Amino acid sequence: HVIQLHKLTPLVPPPYELGKFRPAREPHIRAVLMSSTMDSGGAPFPVLAHPYRSPNQGTCAYEIGNTSSRNAVIFIGGLKDGPHTTPYIRTVAKQLEAASELSYSVFEIRMRSSFIGFGTSSLKEDVEDISALVKYLRTLSRENIVLFGHSTGCQDCMEYTHYAKHHSQPVDGFILQAPVSDRESLDIFFPDYQASLDLAAKWVAEGRANDCLPNTMLPGAIGAPVSAYRLQSLFARGGDDDYFSSDLDDETVSRVWGRFKKPVLVLHSEKDECVTDKIDQEALNKRYRDANPLVSSLSGLIPGTGHTVLGDEARQWLAQRVIEFLRTLDK
Repeated sequence: HVIQLHKLTPLVPPPYELGKFRPAREPHIRAVLMSSTMDSGGAPFPVLAHPYRSPNQGTCAYEIGNTSSRNAVIFIGGLKDGPHTTPYIRTVAKQLEAASELSYSVFEIRMRSSFIGFGTSSLKEDVEDISALVKYLRTLSRENIVLFGHSTGCQDCMEYTHYAKHHSQPVDGFILQAPVSDRESLDIFFPDYQASLDLAAKWVAEGRANDCLPNTMLPGAIGAPVSAYRLQSLFARGGDDDYFSSDLDDETVSRVWGRFKKPVLVLHSEKDECVTDKIDQEALNKRYRDANPLVSSLSGLIPGTGHTVLGDEARQWLAQRVIEFLRTLDK
């Protein structure tokens, strides 16, 4: 992403706006944010940047849509994601702005695990970062706050529900898009993984959990330093991230999905390239619905699209399904 500063004025209290298309409520720093994502066409889009107190020093959340909304969706991306890297959420935000009676805006969060930080972070740290944003939004009198996870962000949503463990700030709903097993996806992009898992397990046992593995022991697609702990968490059976594998036993599925005390929408991508042919996503979606009546009947497969929901038709479908789900929270 390229940030071109158009005007720099003396810094006074936040929030401040990135974008030239509308005035900030308190226009302290103004800029044009250019997305590097090809299918966005590089078009500028405005956001309102919210600095707030968090374990992630100097962090901001970026608000899209009607900044005077009563309610908030917090969008949490996947591995190597950060604010503005998942274009479909802007389609969702635009449709939410049109559905003005719902009064939702979207916040993209920057966490310690954002971009290449995921390899040396953990779900525990993600929950801390997300909970800090929820706490901040409550000070803005936001009423319904919904966590929206994409890919590994879905694992954050699952972990967030463990309130007894993390004492995280309560939220009012969850949306999971592309909940995929990282462990089972190894067969696609890193079939010779066992030696790496063995080394990670050895280092963890030796007290070297936070040491980063040699690049030669990592999948080329990762492109980031990865600690022994995080490799084991993502890719080992029973790792902290192992929420969505198709071979989890019924007791585990019942236990982790039973932690949801608020409604949750689960949307798999019908043609997800991160899922092997042997996995029946429709059956998994039903399994989650059966595990807890709070898993919405609106859950299912996003037709004809892949992991990151490319294509306008699929994005519009997703946005409308999200709106339908959010309507149920007010009933």
